[in-house]
Amino acid sequence: MTRPQSWDWTESLTADPPSSAQQPPNWVAQEVFRPAEQGAGNGESGPEMSLAEFTAEVRDDTFAPEISDEAEAESGEVELAEWELAGNPVQDEAFPSGLILIPTTGATAKEAEHWDPNVTGLPLYATGPTVRPQKLAPNFTVGELVSSGGAAADVARISPALVRCLQALRDRLGKPVTISSGYRSWARNVAVYHARGATPTRSRHCSGQAADISVAGMSGLDLAKAALDACGRDIAVGIGVTYAHMDVRGRWARWSYASGDAAKRDIAAIDAHRAGLGTTPPPTAGSPYVPVPRGAPGVGVPSVGPLRARIAQFAEQERTRWGNGARVETESAMTSTLQDYYRTGVGSTVTASDLQSSSWQSGHPWSAVFISWVMRQAGAGSAFAYSTAHREYVSAAKRNAETGNTANPFWAYPVEKIAPEVGDLVCADRDGGSGCGGVTYATVDNGTAWSTHCDVVTAVDRAGRKLTAVGGNVSDSVKAKTIAIDAQGFVVPQQSGQTCRYFAIVKVREGTPSAPQQESGPAAPASVLDPDATARAIRLNTSYATALRWSEHLAAITRLIASPGSTPADVTFAHSVAQWQRARGLTPDGVIGPDSWNEMVKVINR
Repeated sequence: MTRPQSWDWTESLTADPPSSAQQPPNWVAQEVFRPAEQGAGNGESGPEMSLAEFTAEVRDDTFAPEISDEAEAESGEVELAEWELAGNPVQDEAFPSGLILIPTTGATAKEAEHWDPNVTGLPLYATGPTVRPQKLAPNFTVGELVSSGGAAADVARISPALVRCLQALRDRLGKPVTISSGYRSWARNVAVYHARGATPTRSRHCSGQAADISVAGMSGLDLAKAALDACGRDIAVGIGVTYAHMDVRGRWARWSYASGDAAKRDIAAIDAHRAGLGTTPPPTAGSPYVPVPRGAPGVGVPSVGPLRARIAQFAEQERTRWGNGARVETESAMTSTLQDYYRTGVGSTVTASDLQSSSWQSGHPWSAVFISWVMRQAGAGSAFAYSTAHREYVSAAKRNAETGNTANPFWAYPVEKIAPEVGDLVCADRDGGSGCGGVTYATVDNGTAWSTHCDVVTAVDRAGRKLTAVGGNVSDSVKAKTIAIDAQGFVVPQQSGQTCRYFAIVKVREGTPSAPQQESGPAAPASVLDPDATARAIRLNTSYATALRWSEHLAAITRLIASPGSTPADVTFAHSVAQWQRARGLTPDGVIGPDSWNEMVKVINR
């Protein structure tokens, strides 16, 4: 079988950034727009804007004061002292990394040096000088997360949820987030509190769940609001003048380091901002808007099976609300619905006059806002990178795939690598009026302001070689489209009658094979892969062996898959890998890509 021309995941490891001649200043954060861009055959118009750019035009001014006290608040005096000691914290930009930290031991008994006062169960890691320069996330190093007041710890706890939250905040803001205090051992915590004549709190810093942060040009209050927007409603925030404390204890808490009326204003403002997240506006007279059940946003990662079904359910619900394209964006009857998309999806307020203006709408496509709303409603929590630009959440899902982040269910793959299922997203390049932009899976995260469009898969008809997908801002509405797939269930990248290509699938991972890829019957090696799949597996394994460095552990791999002496170029190797994958509940494609390699590492390192 001849597959369409494709590209491999490994291209993304070597894709060059724009040359210096092509780069605008600070090219990672700066967006470049094309006028009057059109969707990939969907009638979507206007430049695709990142969240940071969009929020420069709209503001959230929903305030409903409510004041209460937070008993577990960190000491403002201690936090400020650590802030001042940090001096000039690390702000280096970083790149995706699959770093695996090595657990270590330490004194963890009650009130010992590395006591975990919040009993989180997070392990201690070795974080010495050779480890600290390494990257935990695209924009954060180990050293940043294990330093407090300018002093770095050789042994520390680091919450993966905190790292994900910090990266989500950084992605949302588009500029460096500076950490003045990350992990703080219990011994150091006691020392800094006693130095100020205070009783130590059971600080979340000691559990590896907290960071004190600043962003140039932002107040502590604005930063706390942004943290809620990026990480969900159930984090804790402490508000300083120019910095904020944030932690991932798993429930809402807030306090101010100010006093008197200033503290009350901070509390009222942050409570009002949180109240505006995930709320539904009341229906207006004559409006078809009907409030719908809402998945709890939270910060935890939801169970994936139900999540996949809920994503499709909410997309279909909205298609019905819009009459499958019968209603359009500038109708006054749809204004409250669109306002909810913006408020709930990306935390922004848009006026009715703007939404009913054709000129405003032409410059503010809302298809990514729609996807963000669907994910919020479905209960994706902080796992999804909510944005007004599709490329941002596709890039975040790509990082999850490349770093083997099994804690997050959203992984992006090249369109030719995986067959989409109900609840997944199919993503295409967009026509900017003068032709397609040319985005590929390899380049989507290279800092270019690519214009893209994604839809939610709501039905798959393999026999009919087609799937149904629902998207927002399709012909100025919410409607379904039919997308051609091949006999194996893969999306045909270049659709008939469509100018631009599909380039990525954002997969909601369940850890089980998709229907087109699931094998049945006996597990004999010859029945696992057909000739085309075998050739593909050999080709990809040859490149992945070097890209993921698993060739260095080839002897251990061949023992694990019961194929001693074989190599990535062997047919038996591919079939044996597929059998091992099926036994582990993975897609049996015979390819040791980032997903399978991450699972193998767990076994090999035991």
